[in-house]
Amino acid sequence: MPDFSRLSKNWTEWSAKMGMANVSVSPSLDHTEIGFTSDDQSFYLRQEDGWWTVDVVNDRGRRYNDIAKLSTFDLAEIFLVWRWGSTMRDVLGRKMFDPELYSLGRSEDVVVLPTANEWIFELQSGAGRAHLAEPDATIFSHLMSKSVDEVEQMVEEGIT
Repeated sequence: MPDFSRLSKNWTEWSAKMGMANVSVSPSLDHTEIGFTSDDQSFYLRQEDGWWTVDVVNDRGRRYNDIAKLSTFDLAEIFLVWRWGSTMRDVLGRKMFDPELYSLGRSEDVVVLPTANEWIFELQSGAGRAHLAEPDATIFSHLMSKSVDEVEQMVEEGIT
């Protein structure tokens, strides 16, 4: 059973720092999905067909399904910590590391394969697999080998 406590804590604390309204966390009873919601943006993490899948709803209520598919809960956690942390850094006017990682191109430690969807790439590493669109695929290829703690430290650097 996955432990959503880190994600719940980060969503709640970081959303407050960004000034989001009506922030909440809603896990399902069977622990196969969880919603991280606010009036500004919401993320839904669900387990489906052996993947952890991320859906996003924007501030106008438009839902974007399957923005990320990750083969392990650890990768799903890294993805959400990176995504939320990057947004927080941007909102707070802190240095963004995404452009730097993107400029490096895809990590040589990751195998990149096409998928049936021409806009989505499969990343394969020792940590697992991820299905992502660009530019997320290139950036995330550098994060797959990191621990959740390392990514969390990166995004929290210089933020109090």
